[in-house]
Amino acid sequence: MPRIPYADPATLPETVRTLVARAPINVVRMMAGASEGVFDGFTKFSGAFYGPASSLPPALREIAILRVGYMSHAGYETFQHEPSGRLAGLGDNQIEAIKHGGEHVEALDPVQQAVLSFTEDVVKNVKASDANLAAVRKHLSDKQVLDLTLLIGLYMMVSRFLETAGVENDAKSLDWKNVVPQK
Repeated sequence: MPRIPYADPATLPETVRTLVARAPINVVRMMAGASEGVFDGFTKFSGAFYGPASSLPPALREIAILRVGYMSHAGYETFQHEPSGRLAGLGDNQIEAIKHGGEHVEALDPVQQAVLSFTEDVVKNVKASDANLAAVRKHLSDKQVLDLTLLIGLYMMVSRFLETAGVENDAKSLDWKNVVPQK
């Protein structure tokens, strides 16, 4: 049961109602109850990580999102993004490894491991260590590292939003094939 009621579509501005109709999943239904400008800004910011606007490859994006979700105990987040991770090319063994985290995970290649370790460090310590920053910079451009850091922060916020508002799992996860452009 949600801790805060989902937005009533009848009371929403037309622009918000249109976005909710396009993605009628519980997180969007809950966020629709925020201020219209906040909702609009959030959808533009979060949407920028999907498609050509972001420099991050989809698999690396999903590693970070899933690790943040698991570390935040945000069941809704991981329920929605496990299928997205698979669509981005992650196997079940890799998703299981991301769930448990840690260093030297055999299922991940060196780039994926660097992203996983960097994500864990930012979530736990706010500031990534020099070692984790250097490790991720061996594989990613500075632009990608900055996008990754913003993505981690975004999904930390989303996870806290989901858990605080009590957003319930949807009957099924979003059809990511229609949402996530692949590079």
